[in-house]
Amino acid sequence: MFAAHTSARHLKRGRAAQKRGNDAAAREAFADALRVARLGEAWAAAGEAASALGDLERDAGNLSAAEHHYRTGEVQYRRAPRAAQTVGGRVRCLEELGDVLLAQGRPWDAYRVFREGADAAGVDPARPAGAGDGLVFVTREDLRWTSHLATAAQAAGRRKIATEHYEAVLAGCERRRDVAGQILCWRGLARLAEEAMAWREAAHALTRASSLYSSLPDPEAHTDEWVACLRELGAVCKTLGRRDEQVRAFKLAVRLEQIAASGNGRAGDALV
Repeated sequence: MFAAHTSARHLKRGRAAQKRGNDAAAREAFADALRVARLGEAWAAAGEAASALGDLERDAGNLSAAEHHYRTGEVQYRRAPRAAQTVGGRVRCLEELGDVLLAQGRPWDAYRVFREGADAAGVDPARPAGAGDGLVFVTREDLRWTSHLATAAQAAGRRKIATEHYEAVLAGCERRRDVAGQILCWRGLARLAEEAMAWREAAHALTRASSLYSSLPDPEAHTDEWVACLRELGAVCKTLGRRDEQVRAFKLAVRLEQIAASGNGRAGDALV
């Protein structure tokens, strides 16, 4: 208990220093918190301290140091008694570590870390979306980790694996009528197709995505994203020589921008 309390005081001091913009003092306080917590086997506190150090180094652009601290944090949280807080802390360390590895140009290492993070979070992105006799429930957590895995696989040049991740969760999103999830997956598939210069596949994915925005609960809140999707679709249609579809997509994008600028009407009215 002494180690946990002492470490908590150092953590509080470090957070205060961070707010003041004194990163050097924050780094020292977090390092003290980590040292005390590890000596006293206060593993959850050690994980929190290491994670805080990782955030500092990540924000400073010191990616190697950030990687070291996030790995340390993940190990400390794994040693701690299993609880929602420690599991959540471990999952966060793995997620941040994966992002750091991506930024370092190590996408396949990031993919492995994201797989570990998904497993720790209780997500199984590899499951077939229609497996079993009942409806497969696809959560935001599924979508987030699927996106991480697909991004890492794509960066590693593993297009087939990335496509499988998106398609697996897409089927579940369609079955539960999760429009936002479907858009995320279709946009992801479009990016993969464009990277491979599979323009017909890209056009199909972007068409599906752009057709779904009007079904969102608040399409006006996603106008910029919708416009970007339509302009991307127009560019792909131009590449394919589909002039009518190109013009249609660009006109709709302009109409949406006009409605947004005027503040009158709903984004869905552009489809009328």
